[in-house]
Amino acid sequence: MNIDKVVAQFLLSPNIRHQHADIRTLKQSAVLIPIIAIEEQAQLILCKRSPELASHPSQICFPGGKVEQQDVTLVNTALRETAEEIHLATNEAQVLGTLPAMHTLSGYQITPVVANINSTASWSTQSDEVAHTFVVPLAALANTSNWQQLTLRYRGKDINLEGFMTPHGLLWGATAKIIQQLLKTIQPQDRHW
Repeated sequence: MNIDKVVAQFLLSPNIRHQHADIRTLKQSAVLIPIIAIEEQAQLILCKRSPELASHPSQICFPGGKVEQQDVTLVNTALRETAEEIHLATNEAQVLGTLPAMHTLSGYQITPVVANINSTASWSTQSDEVAHTFVVPLAALANTSNWQQLTLRYRGKDINLEGFMTPHGLLWGATAKIIQQLLKTIQPQDRHW
């Protein structure tokens, strides 16, 4: 999957948002969807959270987190959290826009911020919050046969989810939903990558 095609499809999609509203009084979170070209193929940078964290330990996720007082926009939140978690400099990310916010089972509202990462950028593979940072090709994520159906019992109800096995564990939940939302945004309706 070529990075230029991914960026063009994203920017042409009617689903993207340009989120610049003042968010100082809202309880929200934001994640960065970092897309980078490696060997001319679009890849997503993902994290495996530290097993030491109280919230969502060892889960596969995008860098990001809660809005803090100094954040003026959700884009600021996503970029700040990414710099803190994986030490990716904010000037290495060209923000393309945002996907619609989503609610999680645990009660968060997450705004996904999509960014094209400079191909020469560097980031940490590990930090206090992140056990591993790794990339997954968008083409592999776009292949529906790589996804498996999961059933999770939550508050006494069965919930059906889809999961994708990465080298560092199962990608599922909100991160999986965000990736599927991204894929629907960048894939032309009549063809797959």
